Order: sequence, then C-alpha cells, then structure tokens
Amino acid sequence: MKKNKHLYLVLGLLLLIYGCKTSQKISRPDDDKQDWVRYLFRDYMGERPSASFVVIKDGNIKDCQSFGYADLENKILATCETNYRLASVTKQFTAMGVLILIDQGKLAYDTKLTEVLTEFPDYGKEITVKDLLTHRSGLQDYSKLYPKDSEEPLVDKDVLNLLIAQDSLLFPANSNYKYSNSGYAILTLIIEQVSGKTFKAFMEDEIFKKIGMSNSTVYVKNQAIKNRAYGYKFNDTIYENKDQNIWSAIQGDGGVYSSVSDYVHWDRSLYDETLIKTILKEDAFSAWDENGKTEEKGYGFGWQIDIRKNRKYVMHGGATTGFRNYAVRIPSEKISVVIYTNTADYRTGALRRKAFFLASLYSDGKIPIPIDMVIEREIHANGSNSIHTYYNALTTVQDKYETNTGDLVSLGFRYLNKKENTNCLNVFTFIKTQFPDYFGGYFGLAQYYRTNGNNEKAVEYYKKIPKLATSKDQRLINYARKMIKQLSE
Repeated sequence: MKKNKHLYLVLGLLLLIYGCKTSQKISRPDDDKQDWVRYLFRDYMGERPSASFVVIKDGNIKDCQSFGYADLENKILATCETNYRLASVTKQFTAMGVLILIDQGKLAYDTKLTEVLTEFPDYGKEITVKDLLTHRSGLQDYSKLYPKDSEEPLVDKDVLNLLIAQDSLLFPANSNYKYSNSGYAILTLIIEQVSGKTFKAFMEDEIFKKIGMSNSTVYVKNQAIKNRAYGYKFNDTIYENKDQNIWSAIQGDGGVYSSVSDYVHWDRSLYDETLIKTILKEDAFSAWDENGKTEEKGYGFGWQIDIRKNRKYVMHGGATTGFRNYAVRIPSEKISVVIYTNTADYRTGALRRKAFFLASLYSDGKIPIPIDMVIEREIHANGSNSIHTYYNALTTVQDKYETNTGDLVSLGFRYLNKKENTNCLNVFTFIKTQFPDYFGGYFGLAQYYRTNGNNEKAVEYYKKIPKLATSKDQRLINYARKMIKQLSE
C-alpha cells in the first residue's frame, strides 16, 4: 500500500512536468493506420474491459472502433454505440447548459451564486457563474467534507448542503484557480433552479434531442441506461466490477453517459449555432483568469485549453471508479478524437497521448506526430538500447515529429510503474543526455534509483532539480528537497 501511495504522489507530481474483436468499423483505415490502432489499443483486446474511440475530421467519421467488453459478466462486446460514464468529460455538457441559459437571457456570467441559490451562506456572495465555470470559485472539495466510509451515495443537492455547513472559501472568489468538482455540482443546481427542469430533463431537451445524441443520458439511480458499459478494475487475477462509488450519483461533474458515436453530433454542434451563439462558444474555448479572457493556456468553460506551436487544443479527461476517458478537439484543423474506456487500470494521461497521436495520424500530415509514442513502439518491438540513435533518425525529418519532454518523462515513469527497469533507466538516461538543462530526466533517474534502493544516486539526481526547475515547479522542488533530507539521514 505504501508503494502505491508513493506512486500516486509521483504521478501527481508529473502533472507539473508537462504536462479482441473490432465491434464496429465505420470507415476502413489503411494498413499502416490500422497497425497503429491495434498497437494503441492492445491492452483492451480480448476478454477485457473495453475501449471505444472515434476520429472526426471536417464533421465526418474517419474511424470508429471498439475493443473488449462493455459488460464482462454477460459477455457483451463494446460497440461505437456503447454508453460509458463520462466522468469529468461531462463538464463540457454542464457548461453548455449554463451557456444555453445565458444565451436565453436567463443567466449572466456575473450572476452571483447567492442570487440563484438564496439559501447559500454569505461567504459565497462574491462567487459568480463565471467563477464556477472556470474553477475559480474557491469552494471546498465535497470529497473532503463527506466521510469516505459513508455508504449513502451523494447527489448534487447533498453537495450544496455540505457547502452550506461551511463558513469559508479556500480563497477569495476569482483570485486563484483550483479544479473544483463542487463548483460543477453547484452549476447543476443553478441550471435546475433557473430552468425549472431536472438536470437530466434539461440536458435531454436542450442538448441531446436537439442535436441527435439519441444514446446519451444523465445517470439517475435505478433508472436503466441502454447500451451501458460497466466499470472494472483488475484485482490480481480477475477484473472486478467497480461501477459505482459514493460520488457516482452526482450529475454535474461527471454523471453523463454517452457513446463515441453520439460525440460526433456534439462535435458538429460546436461548429454551428444550433445550441448557442458563436461568441459564447468562443468564450468557452478560451482560458480565463482574474483579469478575464486570455490568449494563454488554462481553463475555459468545461474545457482545458492548450496552445502548441500556435495551434489551440481544447480537451478534457475524465476519471471515476471504473472509467477513464479523454476528448480532444483541434478546431483549426477540424479534427476531434474521443476515447472512452470502462477500466480504471490505465490513467487518463495515457489516453491523452493516444488521442493526440490519433489526431496526428489522421491529419494528413498537418499535425506533427508525438515522438514519444513512436519511441515507445520502437522499444516495444526492438528494446531500448538505441533510443538516442532512433531519436536522431526521426528528428532528421523536419516538422514530421513533435518532441514533448514531459511526455517522454511520462513514458519513463510508465516503465518504472511496470517494473521494466532496463527500459526505465534507458529512457531517463536518454532524456538527461538529450536535454541536459531540463529537470525531468534527473527527476526520473532520482525516482528510479530510490525505487531500486540506491539512495546515494537518488540524492545526486534530486539535487539537480532545484537548480534546473523554475518557480512554477515549486511543489516538485519542495519534494526533491524533502527526499534529499530523508535519504541523507
């Protein structure tokens, strides 16, 4: 258990560094693409939980495939119509619900929380709708306010009651960013109060039915969900059904069930004005801070915003018990990739890498291919002894590949997690050698040597981190200093 806790801490710190049978095949990719697809989804083939993905280009399906089982107990294969619990991918739909009410003149960005939910205490009187959308409300995390050993599942109204019982925020509204599931549960209640409908009815009437998302719905306990995938986690020798926990009935932060085939309709609606005016969509796809809209990376309205080589990516991951998902849209190229899975055994970061790679693969050469994925496949086929030579050969092809050092570090940590020590050591050594002024390789080597009991070498590499990291990586610097002290005693 201690090792697992340590691993989760390391993976959390990595966020600071960056950053079977095919059930349905709507379009047939060429052999090279299909080889890559089989490689990317090899862990979902056979009698395992499933993955479904869709690639959308110019509003049309370029590829849609599924692997594995939506329901292992009843041997039901996944298809492109399988409904997965979206977890935080739900937030883009919740945000759209708010924008629809704004478009209808029933809400405004500066509408105060206490104007709509009048029972909310005065400590929240400065929180606006925009603060809730952009995770700048300062509301406390409901998961820390409710005993984890409780058996009664929470609903959105319960989140409100937990917050009503508090007397303060984590920080003044719109003074900081902190990802908040509580904020999106509160947005659900705002939608219900203003619209006079349940969240489920509002989503179905105002979004799903209007754009043809006939599979999609919002989870309500004991109500049937068609084409439903059930969540799983591998436990030593078997996959256990891990479909629900005490947070699963909360709707606004993660309660939508949908399919990759339905996402095509959603994606198309984001290019027209079927749901809301274009100017509101542009607000959703922009990052916001205390001064308003920015041109930087950050968080919009239900979307994370990244800028790579002057190209905007709008995206979001989702993780909950038994499910991991990822969606990325690249509006300038009109390419979107969505991956839904019903297993908690792989992290959303791994799905992000697959989604970015698929976007490149189907971009007709317009988007550079993430080089870490190509290196990973080379290691899978031929080992890791010649990474440097292979990297140099790839990078001689101008503009075809994109190097993201954070993703290379993540590759090394995946080998560390799987106890593939040779691959792990070779990847981190390559990063240190190729990018000597970047702290990621040294951090990886420090963690590698610490895990393998060589504290002296670990300390040597931990000492590099405060010298190379910047103030934005302060948490990592603090961690390195803590480990230097601990391992030197």
